[in-house]
Amino acid sequence: MIENSDSPLEFPCRWPVKAMVRTDEAAMRNVLDAIGRHAELPDEDEVSVRPSRNGRFESITVPIEARSRSHLEAIYTEVRALDAVVMTL
Repeated sequence: MIENSDSPLEFPCRWPVKAMVRTDEAAMRNVLDAIGRHAELPDEDEVSVRPSRNGRFESITVPIEARSRSHLEAIYTEVRALDAVVMTL
């Protein structure tokens, strides 16, 4: 088990990467591609997509195996840079 002294998390750990995106056919693929450059993607049935009430946005949750805090930061940095992404959690 690897631990980061500045993080309350113990690594490796399962972590849900969450992004709110503008509804667009390419948005989910772009988010998955960005995450996939850093981590192994889960099976399709583990990826959760929930539309907003009015359908303008979607919440995408992708569980990954996080190796360290810097690993998570690299993933979130790339996901945040996508045009369709409104916010990450």
